Amino acid sequence: MNDPTGQAGRQRWVALGVLLIGTAFVSLITTFASLAYVGGATPMTLVWSRFTGLVIVLGLLLRLSGVSFRLPRRNMRATVWIAICLLMMSVGYLGSVAYIKVSLAVILLYTYPLLVAVFAALAGRERISLLRAVLLILAFAGLVIALGRDIGLAIGPGGILFDAGAITLDWRGAALALMASLGVAVFVTFGGAYLNDVDSRVVNFWANLWLILMVGVGVAAFGGLALPATGLGWAGYAAATLCYVAAMVCWFGSMKTLSPTETAMTLNLEPAISLVAATVILSEATSTQQWIGTTILLIAIIFSSVTGARQK
Repeated sequence: MNDPTGQAGRQRWVALGVLLIGTAFVSLITTFASLAYVGGATPMTLVWSRFTGLVIVLGLLLRLSGVSFRLPRRNMRATVWIAICLLMMSVGYLGSVAYIKVSLAVILLYTYPLLVAVFAALAGRERISLLRAVLLILAFAGLVIALGRDIGLAIGPGGILFDAGAITLDWRGAALALMASLGVAVFVTFGGAYLNDVDSRVVNFWANLWLILMVGVGVAAFGGLALPATGLGWAGYAAATLCYVAAMVCWFGSMKTLSPTETAMTLNLEPAISLVAATVILSEATSTQQWIGTTILLIAIIFSSVTGARQK
């Protein structure tokens, strides 16, 4: 006899594995994007090219699979706001590293699990208990510690010292990274409900098609495409685009099976991978305080996600 429970369990583990692969690709995007910028590319050009690349890949896959590009009206309408969320994520995240280090962009982006918890609670999908509230506050404390030196805070044996003159964090990069965090949070919290009973690749295709049009207007308004002028720049440009294509295919393919909490939990590995990639590939300097703060942030978010999953 068939075992529906066992089959559902296997599908969940496969979805988790696919999402983990997508997370690894996402973690590498900003590192490769930094190489593209050094080579002469601009954030807007890179954003446009990765949307175009994904639409081409998905279009070919859907055509070869004989899948219809049609969606129910409810799902088609959702592709517009999903596109806006992805635009916030892409422009914010890729644009932030033009002003701040990759390591800082990653830490700021990772405020999104906190927003997922709040949005899911407001939507009535999950409940925030006292323990979970404490964990979210601890996660925020970890964020402050990780950003400490860049926002003028020095934490040591003598206590916490603040020096406004020591602030090095560019507010433009911080604002862009936080905008990306908001886009991811809304997408993770509410996007899965619009992937049920439809092919997620079709939703992904339409969302990114709208993105091509949206970003295309911006590219035309601000001087057109600016492609890399060096070999290393082109390598980073191509790698960042390919990583996005692979990540989006994995994300949409797993979200219809996983809950917002499970999705956020799996993405917890992203900051660690991104920090290591930035350190190894870009030779970015990371402090002990930054690693301690990031570790506190991750541990608090993981326990918060587990707590939320048990309450469902």
